[in-house]
Amino acid sequence: NGYEHNDLDKRPERPSDLEAIQRNWVNKGLGTVEEFMALEPINAHAHLLASLLGSSLSIPVIDGELAIGQWQSVLMVELDGPRNRTLACSIHGIGD
Repeated sequence: NGYEHNDLDKRPERPSDLEAIQRNWVNKGLGTVEEFMALEPINAHAHLLASLLGSSLSIPVIDGELAIGQWQSVLMVELDGPRNRTLACSIHGIGD
């Protein structure tokens, strides 16, 4: 049972995967299930780059300002788009 990475013809494996593709792709008029599945090899580079960059970051905040260096920036990098994304921010610590 199951599939290996190159067994694209066996995907989607679970009914829940197919339902998610129907809901998030087909029903939104973005294409067929087959067209969705054809995209997987195309965006593999995005997944590999994302694994190198990471998906979370912790930045100290001091007196309401990000505590980063003068020449430092915070970047959000889109590797598989353009597309709409959701950014989540959690603030932890002790306030005044």
